[in-house]
Amino acid sequence: MIDAMPAKPSILYLYLNDKPRDRVQELIWSGIRRYVSARGWEAVAWQDARPEAMAEFLKAHSPVAGCVVECSDDNGTLPPRIFGRIPVAYLHAAPSLYRGRGLRVVTDNAAVARLAFRELSAGRPEAYAFVGDYRGFSWSRVRGRAFRALVVAAGAKCILFRHVADRAERAARLKKWVAALPRRTAIFAANDFAAADVIAAAQATRRAIPQDLTLIGVDNNPAICEGSSPKITSIQLDHERAGYLAAKVVGHATRDMRHAEMSRESAPCVSNVACRLSQEIMSTLLVSPILAVRRESTGGSGRHEPHVLAAVETIRREACDGLTAQDVIDRAPGSKSLFNLRFREAMGHSVHDEIEYVRFEKVFTLLAQTDTAIGAIADMCGYRSNIALHKAFRLRTGMSMSAWRAQNRR
Repeated sequence: MIDAMPAKPSILYLYLNDKPRDRVQELIWSGIRRYVSARGWEAVAWQDARPEAMAEFLKAHSPVAGCVVECSDDNGTLPPRIFGRIPVAYLHAAPSLYRGRGLRVVTDNAAVARLAFRELSAGRPEAYAFVGDYRGFSWSRVRGRAFRALVVAAGAKCILFRHVADRAERAARLKKWVAALPRRTAIFAANDFAAADVIAAAQATRRAIPQDLTLIGVDNNPAICEGSSPKITSIQLDHERAGYLAAKVVGHATRDMRHAEMSRESAPCVSNVACRLSQEIMSTLLVSPILAVRRESTGGSGRHEPHVLAAVETIRREACDGLTAQDVIDRAPGSKSLFNLRFREAMGHSVHDEIEYVRFEKVFTLLAQTDTAIGAIADMCGYRSNIALHKAFRLRTGMSMSAWRAQNRR
């Protein structure tokens, strides 16, 4: 339920179920609290998804600076109109949910597919395959389409498992599908539940993982990944950052509205502010995955490296703020040379390479999806100069930034 409402401005986190917060929701909650603590605000969590209860709560309590509503794909019962002028961000919402009327903070599913392909392709498989979530959610479909596009672009074959809603029928078909896969097929499962289904099918059909097939899932759920035999390599998503970004965007929207009111702008100007705000909340913020935690299903050792995980999380959050490889190494406890060795074993590349990977993710996003001036991108992505970025970009892509933008703009 809900704690006593604080007198300070607060961010309200609503997770729409009647169970205690799970591991993912705890990470989201941690991100929200990280943002509000830096602002001197408060955070409140609430579970009641009834629209009438939400409307009454907002009417009776103040001040609420913004609301973060966690949805499950297309499931949502709290439309933006209930919140009135209070900014609201929806976590994990499908594109169809409240289309054009609410900001969405979602996992970058195309980036998840890229990371899965990068991990699986390292083993040079003869073919690739994809298994979606049994519920057929939109994020699963996006991961499948993006993965197939990467495989096709690499000139390889991608075999898709057709969606089956019925669990018993799905299990039966999955056995036949796994049994028919070519040797040395690399399988991308949309989440850890789907990966566990693949392992069950492989065991039933005597397909050996990772000797015959390799497998990677998503979510890095310890109960599933560590409890499976073999243990499942899985991509860890950044739920903490998703919570932080959702809180940040509604917090900034509140700030802009207050500035407009305090400056006593005329009605047309206030209307312009509202227009800009409405454009902002119609957008989507994408959150990149953190890393692939390697285990036995891709031939990994299954060893968990907490210091490497902490370093990758730091890189994800600070790479575009000028973080250097030496900064990361200096923060690691113990032997620096051993940390470098463990990092390379876990990730397959150096600390510097990981920093560059994260920076280029943002560079490509800014070029393809925004009107950001090319001259401003270097500073936004952590490069010391425009010359350094242009040189690195041409080395990686073989073309200029302007030419790449013209070719990939969407």
